Amino acid sequence: MTSRAYEDSALPPIVRELVVPLGPTEAFDLFTARIGDWWPRAFTASGEALAGVVLEPRVGGRVYERSGDGTEHAWGEVGIWELASRVALSWTHGLRTPGATLVDVSFTPDGSVTDVRLEHSGWHPDQSADHARFAADGGWTMVLESYRARAAA
Repeated sequence: MTSRAYEDSALPPIVRELVVPLGPTEAFDLFTARIGDWWPRAFTASGEALAGVVLEPRVGGRVYERSGDGTEHAWGEVGIWELASRVALSWTHGLRTPGATLVDVSFTPDGSVTDVRLEHSGWHPDQSADHARFAADGGWTMVLESYRARAAA
């Protein structure tokens, strides 16, 4: 699974870059193992009833949320798992149109901080409305600001 697998997409990738005050191992761990600690409830199907978000730490692992009553909502699947440096996910969470996209997140050390780069690609032509929602400031920008705030805490 690489971004190149989606090069024929009609819509451009959404790219967000940020710096977090953590080493790459800690930044990777926060993004993956502790995703439920920072993922905004407003960006879940469960809302205030959210019990947790799980990203299973292996290729083929599921990404999903669980509500307080035990209901699970699938978000995607892990396609690449490179500890402390990269995770790529086949992504369906938040899409209102069928077809998975690709969320590829890399963690690059830069002294005492880590550069985090998220690229959301693989958009199908009929997903332009979904693309616009994720590209808007209230999309990935807001989600990653929650991640950055948790990393700084």
